[in-house]
Amino acid sequence: PDPSPDPGAEGERPEPWNGIRCSLGSERALSKPLDEAFSLWKELLENPGIPAVRSPEQTLSSLQLLAWLYRLQEKPIQALESFLLLRSLCWRLGDNLGMANSLCQITRILLQLECPSQAQVFLEELELCLGEDEGSE
Repeated sequence: PDPSPDPGAEGERPEPWNGIRCSLGSERALSKPLDEAFSLWKELLENPGIPAVRSPEQTLSSLQLLAWLYRLQEKPIQALESFLLLRSLCWRLGDNLGMANSLCQITRILLQLECPSQAQVFLEELELCLGEDEGSE
């Protein structure tokens, strides 16, 4: 006899995601640390100039990770804000590649949010950024 249950039987195999339950309360609990981290990064970066951090490279990585975690949680506004912070820090540090990557992600999110005119502004900034990078080579 076949040990696997008959898919048409009353005791159908549960879909993999049926065992995963996420309530609104648990979703808030999962995003609370991200929101707190975002607030701290925003506060740190609200002053002009390069922030006094131990490792600017680690700070860039942390901001990028924060933005991607928001994307994974399907929170495009928070991801957008995080990529905007990342863009700002990349600009301050003179990291054209990081800035171009941030601008790509910002543009992508704005297009997904159906904001093409705002996306166009960042796309034009991306073209300038890439033009500057080519000019420096």
